[in-house]
Amino acid sequence: MKTQFRSLAENQEDGESLKALLFLTLGSKYLNLVHNVLSECIKSGNLHVFSSNSPLDWNEYFQKTKWSDFIIIEPVLFNFYQGLELTLKGLLLLTNQTRIEPKHELTALFERVNQVNEIPKEIKEVIKEHMTIDENNNPLVYGFLSTNNKSINHLYESLRYPVDKQFNTSTTYIDLHYQEEKSLEYFKKVNGDIRKLQALCTSFYRSATKIGFGGMNSV
Repeated sequence: MKTQFRSLAENQEDGESLKALLFLTLGSKYLNLVHNVLSECIKSGNLHVFSSNSPLDWNEYFQKTKWSDFIIIEPVLFNFYQGLELTLKGLLLLTNQTRIEPKHELTALFERVNQVNEIPKEIKEVIKEHMTIDENNNPLVYGFLSTNNKSINHLYESLRYPVDKQFNTSTTYIDLHYQEEKSLEYFKKVNGDIRKLQALCTSFYRSATKIGFGGMNSV
């Protein structure tokens, strides 16, 4: 893709507009990383077993499975939702919303974005797809959260650390592993939504910085 938004050198704005640029750009980089890794997983077929006429060679096995879900899924999901968090905060900054705190509660951030009329509905719809965690819409993440009795707002900690803050309860990741076609369908959707979201946010940023949102009220 072409360079998104505007470069810092081109950006003549300061204050919230510059902060919005920084958040949106960094968020897009996290999403690009996810897209690149998932593209390799899709290309490789998300294998975890394969047949061979010769004795098992562990180097060959690791080479064939290096992009598979049981190898990459936890950091990929972490980076995906980190990218969404930065994007949500960038959208709030771009529309001059106040009280953006250094917290990671995704549902609260999305609800705030959802209340800002100036943010295009199409952007909200793409992000909502990954805020709505149920068995039909997002079965992979749903299974993981259900097994560990957690909500999407606990996803960060669960993907960063294998135990809770008190080191008492361990996190189980089996629902994210060895999912083959189930994972591939989800990964294809994520990659499509990443490109869609990047294009929509780029267009909105350019429009917003051109016309200016200085007169908007905060929610």
